Amino acid sequence: MLRSVPFLLSFAALCTCDILFPKDTSIDFEFPPKFKRSNIAGLPDGHLRPLGWQKPAEGEVTAVDEIPDPVTFWETYVKDKVPLVIRNGVNKSSECFTEWDDKYLKSEYGHIDIDVIQKKPGDRIEPEVMSFKRFLLRYNLEDWYLVNTIPEEMLHGIPLMNCLMCGTFFEHLQEAEMWMSSGGTSSNLHYDADHNMHCLVDGRKDFIMYDPKHKEHLRFEDNEHDLTGHSKIDAEMVNMFENPRLAKISWKWTTLEPGDCIFIPAGHLHQVRSYGRSFSFTTLWTPTQAFNETGCSDLDVSSHIRSLADIDFVWKLYDGKRLINTDKYDDPETLRHHLMSLLREDAKLPRERFYSYFESAQNDLSREKETTPHAAFRQLDNKKKNYLTARNIKDLTEAQLKRVADMIRPELTEEERILREEL
Repeated sequence: MLRSVPFLLSFAALCTCDILFPKDTSIDFEFPPKFKRSNIAGLPDGHLRPLGWQKPAEGEVTAVDEIPDPVTFWETYVKDKVPLVIRNGVNKSSECFTEWDDKYLKSEYGHIDIDVIQKKPGDRIEPEVMSFKRFLLRYNLEDWYLVNTIPEEMLHGIPLMNCLMCGTFFEHLQEAEMWMSSGGTSSNLHYDADHNMHCLVDGRKDFIMYDPKHKEHLRFEDNEHDLTGHSKIDAEMVNMFENPRLAKISWKWTTLEPGDCIFIPAGHLHQVRSYGRSFSFTTLWTPTQAFNETGCSDLDVSSHIRSLADIDFVWKLYDGKRLINTDKYDDPETLRHHLMSLLREDAKLPRERFYSYFESAQNDLSREKETTPHAAFRQLDNKKKNYLTARNIKDLTEAQLKRVADMIRPELTEEERILREEL
């Protein structure tokens, strides 16, 4: 026995790596939690417990068993930003349901670069770019989860929700994202700029939903330019001495099973927990003040099956990077469409929001020439108001749009091209 001690010490000295174990992928958890009063004098209910343990839930998010038609979806839910759960709302004969186990994903899409986030208690590490294959080989062992714009090669395997197939919804689709983990992950309490249809393919997800009217009491940090925000409350270990108002703020809940979808309106406060081998996708579209029914009356949603590959999203993945989709930038109307999407339902598009768009859309030549977003915006903002309205955007001439598009993504002149070839 004594002879084994030097061996163990030598092994410990040589091994500097972490010892990793497979994660618990069970999905059988009680939610919402049963509320229990604190039995310690002076200790608030739910202190140092996860979000949701501080007050009983008000009830479930409204759920339906049939997909509403696009007009009903707008009138009843989207217009007034009412969350909705649609049970079995996504076509389960699609490839993402029938084929996409880890072995298939590694074989068909393992070469694709994706963003992976490592999450540790009280911290969130910036995304790391790695191959999808590497992620799939290790995500059951590491504290990793994937959140990524869906690569173009994979879009054909994911269906578009029937209620988004026409009108304003279809015209203003922004982005498609995929989410994947081996369970045991949770988000912070946050809100997004765009409407979001989140559909579960595998695993289980629990959602906590707060009405936006409670935001000022939930310690939110807002990003005014991209219209997103997150709470500074630790959703895994809530300090009730610092956040006593949580004991009085009502919340709703839902649990998604494979095939279920939830509509999360822009600005709605939510927190998400994932269990098991969790795979889901989200389809995001721009909130607008009105709904255009173009194409809805002729759409037979009962027989029409459409995949996400049919859509020109505003955001796209280029070599693993999430960038503005400029595939059709030679058409000036593409820029007008993007500007209207940036406006969203606001009365004004501030120049700062355009600046962020400009930096995500410009090419290497634009950066090399040191073209500035300020100079580009001045071409659009004739009256120097530092913002654009919907009317301003609609009144922009094709010449103006082309001039700005050429500033964002210029092409080499013939002289520059010859010079580069000589060099």
